[in-house]
Amino acid sequence: MSAVRVLCLGNPHASDDGAAFAVADALADPSVVRAGRPGPGLLDLLEGDAPVVLVDATRTGAPAGTLHRLDLAALAGASVAQPNVSSHGFGPAEALQLGQALGRPTPRGRFVGLEGERFEPGSELSPAVQRALPAFVEAVREAIATLE
Repeated sequence: MSAVRVLCLGNPHASDDGAAFAVADALADPSVVRAGRPGPGLLDLLEGDAPVVLVDATRTGAPAGTLHRLDLAALAGASVAQPNVSSHGFGPAEALQLGQALGRPTPRGRFVGLEGERFEPGSELSPAVQRALPAFVEAVREAIATLE
């Protein structure tokens, strides 16, 4: 992989919330970070000069399996219109908003999300998310290529 940092967010023990970890498995690159749900700690993971791809399951009300692609600069604004963009509580959009409030620059990068259907305990992805997984992996690869 390149100097692009890939941060996979979510919880692999909460059904579709583990979709980003399935992407990490498919990329099979040890430099991919399985960040879990870092909350405000995401700001520390975003530090540095290398561009970033954030990967997460989303809950926006779109149909399960829908792909979401946003520049990181646009992600903070997206959470205003859609309060549950991802990581369910204090997700990447909220971390970026906090960073802006603290005067931290927003890193160059992309957010790639996959709309989930189930977020209850369990490691099995819903059928809709399972079907969309190859497209999710490809969207992350495209984001990496765009940032290289």
